[in-house]
Amino acid sequence: MSRESRGTCAATRAWVPMLVLGAVVIAVTPLFAQDAPPPSSAVAPQLVDADLASMQGRVHLATERGRRAVVLFYEDRAHVYDNDAFKGELRRYVADNHLEDRAVLYGVANLGDVGMVPEALVRSMIQPAVERWGSDIMLDWEGVMRRAPFGFATDAANVGIIDRQGRLVFRHVGPVTDTSRTAAYRAFRAAVR
Repeated sequence: MSRESRGTCAATRAWVPMLVLGAVVIAVTPLFAQDAPPPSSAVAPQLVDADLASMQGRVHLATERGRRAVVLFYEDRAHVYDNDAFKGELRRYVADNHLEDRAVLYGVANLGDVGMVPEALVRSMIQPAVERWGSDIMLDWEGVMRRAPFGFATDAANVGIIDRQGRLVFRHVGPVTDTSRTAAYRAFRAAVR
């Protein structure tokens, strides 16, 4: 083997471990990537719609386009109280500022994992929340709101804001903190314009 050939083989051997390491990093990276959006985020505005059964009949979000902004509180049973204070505060804000004709708040029960529990029993467990908050609660039996374009997380409390044109403009996962509260109000005020 010539000196030139030996040099080429040595150089090739030096690069092989780097290529293998690069392939491992590329293969492992998706394992550490997060599927959920950051806890609080403005989202690329896009038209959204859902047509779900509710405690008072059916809710078709598209009927609010051009009329009212929609605030959605998407929660499963374990996280119903995570944003209780924020729900009450936002409800008072709407009432105090006479925004009922420009905004509507809905609870959305994440029921995709209730299994074989009879619907009547589930509804009887949700009814006290309807009475407590004085607003309708949508029933997401099939995980519609967990899929795109909403992308709400399961096993968490979620807040979503849809502007009057029907675009999802804000999404938050988890308890609302001071920082996320400021972002939510900014998005809400813009949504009701």
